[in-house]
Amino acid sequence: MWDNNTFGVYRETKDSFIFSLKNGNIQKSILSRVKEPKKALYYYKKIFQNYCGPYFGHFYMYSDQSNFTLDCESGSFDYGIYEKPIRTSGNFSIIDYEVFKVNRKTK
Repeated sequence: MWDNNTFGVYRETKDSFIFSLKNGNIQKSILSRVKEPKKALYYYKKIFQNYCGPYFGHFYMYSDQSNFTLDCESGSFDYGIYEKPIRTSGNFSIIDYEVFKVNRKTK
């Protein structure tokens, strides 16, 4: 669960996943579920939040210009926190991203 008042720590969730749609081709898309729930999400310190977006285990968003589409500073590394990386290596720009919170139905 995202919390704007928490920073500089990892947050645990066993339900986290990341995915990448490869040029709209669903067969080449990647879905990666969390393997290490204690490191599923990282909250950056407030002084970095103008430059850093969500950090999901090994997938991070960063921009010197506070705009992920203008530079190639975001990256992905395989630290084994999620099942598989959604990028092979290197830095890249991000055109669009969404963060969802899924609530379970209560009976």
